[in-house]
Amino acid sequence: MARDAGTDEVDELFWRDEVLEAMYWMIGEGIEEAVATGDLRGFLDAPADVVERTFADLEARERIRETPRGYVFTESGEREAKRRFADEFAEMQGFTASHTDCGPDCWCHDPDHAAEECPSEHDHAHH
Repeated sequence: MARDAGTDEVDELFWRDEVLEAMYWMIGEGIEEAVATGDLRGFLDAPADVVERTFADLEARERIRETPRGYVFTESGEREAKRRFADEFAEMQGFTASHTDCGPDCWCHDPDHAAEECPSEHDHAHH
């Protein structure tokens, strides 16, 4: 049975986001220094082949690289994962859209500062 190519692309994008966010969290919290595919299988609700394909895809896109202990971020991969994690965290916390008015490199997108008010919010405050 043929699968819808559009659905495959959406699935791939979804799993790339999930893996990047999970890796960023695990490494950032000191749970892992490098993340192996098996580390995420129990954490993400995904079949093993999906996780392995996603790691291979991220490696091909130069977002992660393999080390003897597992995968670590490349510089561009860490930036992307940080942004995705911050965006996801902001949505969960119900932050206002003003966070999107600042630049993507603004410190307010760093998960360590996610609960703090972004300086750009003052620029858009209605009195």
